Amino acid sequence: MKKAKACKLILPLLPAVIVMLILSINAGSVNDSTPRVVEGILDLANWDMEKNGAFHLVGEWEFYWGELLGQDEINDKASCMLVEAPVEWNNYKVDGKWLPGSGMATYRAQVRNAPVGRHMAVRIQNQASAYRLYIDDKLVAENGQPGDQPNADVSCYRPQFYEFDCEKDSFDIILQVSNDAYAVGGMWEPVMFGLCESMAGVKNMVTFIGYFSLGSVMIMCILFLILFIVSKRERELLILAGIGAAVLVRLLISGDMTVTYLFPNMPIAGFAWIDYLTLIWIQFFLLYFVYWAYISRLSIWQVQILLGYALGVSLFVIFFPLQVVTSAYMIMNIILLLVVTLVVVHLARATIKGGDGASLLLAAMSLILASIFYDMFVNDRSISYFLLQAGAVNYTILFFVQVAIVAKRYNEARRLEMDLLKAQIHPHFIHNALATIISISRRDVDRSRELLMDFSSYLRGCYDYQESDELISIEQELEFVGAYVAIEQARFGEKLQVEYRIEVENILLPPLILQPLVENAFIHGLRVKEAGGTVIVYAMMVPGHKVRIGVRDNGVGMKVSNPDPTGRRGIGIENINRRLARFYHTQLEFIVPPGGGCEVYMEISYKEANKHEDNAS
Repeated sequence: MKKAKACKLILPLLPAVIVMLILSINAGSVNDSTPRVVEGILDLANWDMEKNGAFHLVGEWEFYWGELLGQDEINDKASCMLVEAPVEWNNYKVDGKWLPGSGMATYRAQVRNAPVGRHMAVRIQNQASAYRLYIDDKLVAENGQPGDQPNADVSCYRPQFYEFDCEKDSFDIILQVSNDAYAVGGMWEPVMFGLCESMAGVKNMVTFIGYFSLGSVMIMCILFLILFIVSKRERELLILAGIGAAVLVRLLISGDMTVTYLFPNMPIAGFAWIDYLTLIWIQFFLLYFVYWAYISRLSIWQVQILLGYALGVSLFVIFFPLQVVTSAYMIMNIILLLVVTLVVVHLARATIKGGDGASLLLAAMSLILASIFYDMFVNDRSISYFLLQAGAVNYTILFFVQVAIVAKRYNEARRLEMDLLKAQIHPHFIHNALATIISISRRDVDRSRELLMDFSSYLRGCYDYQESDELISIEQELEFVGAYVAIEQARFGEKLQVEYRIEVENILLPPLILQPLVENAFIHGLRVKEAGGTVIVYAMMVPGHKVRIGVRDNGVGMKVSNPDPTGRRGIGIENINRRLARFYHTQLEFIVPPGGGCEVYMEISYKEANKHEDNAS
């Protein structure tokens, strides 16, 4: 028992462990193999640009606090401070004191042994701080203006991509940074560097992953909303739509920063509002979703506390100055980590108890938890990890998992519906059969006993097939028809006749799909005809490699028995149509000959029948 529980937990957690292990190994490999800025110098002598592609400029940059310097001004400096970058400059000490968030500084890396004559490129990611990027003392990228306040247009703070020809084997990369908006400042994100072809590939990949995630989440969000409107019961679908909306908005500030194109005049403070508010409400909706999906696994007070926290922090983010808000980002990240951990714990409990879809959700949420932990405590500057972050891949996976769960629930609902439809047919036939047997028992006890034995055999076989939900052969279906006909003929005598014209054998059908048609022909076509008549049950090949299976009678027809053609379409007929739609994507066809009578048939692909037969075997 304990081993079974352990397996239930280990298997869903395994993907997250494997992914994080792969990322860690990749990060270590990248750190060991790619060039680093060492004591302010980036040496490319042993780096094959053609083979190895683009990389991030990380390492020990020269750092000049409180000044925005050009190349000549830096060269005139007698000494400089070396700092690890990219990282917020709040982590640096100057003269024994931690640097404040506001201020300005200059970073420099001296490139040596560059590939002369090659077409190069740089990409600098979205930074909250204003900056100017120089290559060989030439301004190539600009983000905002020095001294920008929180009301600066966000369109000035989008990622920059610049191509240039490498004319020298040595040149300087200088980054001037100014921050007067956030509580933290500095070079937040690394500068990407490489041959233009490699850089363009990364740029295109960022765009593709970003818009793929954006489109996928949007479609799934709409899907969950529609399903909630249709079902009007499953509130977790509405909560998932809420999570999707928050993730969707968050994706607008990731990767290529689509928000800068949609709302170019939005203040940069709006970027922070989106960042913090979506982060807060995503964690609330995640816990609220688990509460509704597995309501017995956690108490409502946990949801209420988190709701209070989300509302309080939302007011704090909206009404307090941006520098105050951004100073609390680490605390908010720790709370996020704790909340997602709580969600994972509850999903683990639900998985052990066998909750529907809990194991899949546990796998997705453990991946999100691992990625949050990894992002907070592992300094991974690899291109691959940057691409994963740019597209919020972990949240996109969560939605794909939930779509799979919804599809599974839908399939289960359809299966239960099919069982219900078949169960509805049984009372319909049982009522008529028992009425006939009771009537016969009044004058012929032995005959009624024989009919009861036949009826018992019929029911036993019928329920056996219902439990297995398998298709049956036409021979077995005709046995059901024969049992019904025997009961009806015992009541009405030779007035009711049945002929079988089966030209195609080895056909598989859903159980009880012909018997209701014969019953319909008896009741509506032959019983009301004084002389009675004949019902023909047939199966034959038709053009298009299909099989036509049907029932034809020479009774009074629809016009006499009921001027409304739907008069012959009771519960049994409707159930058959729904099952035909389920198995074959078709329905019954009705023909009313001019001379009277009625024909009802279905056409199914003979190849599809063979496919079902293989599955059944």
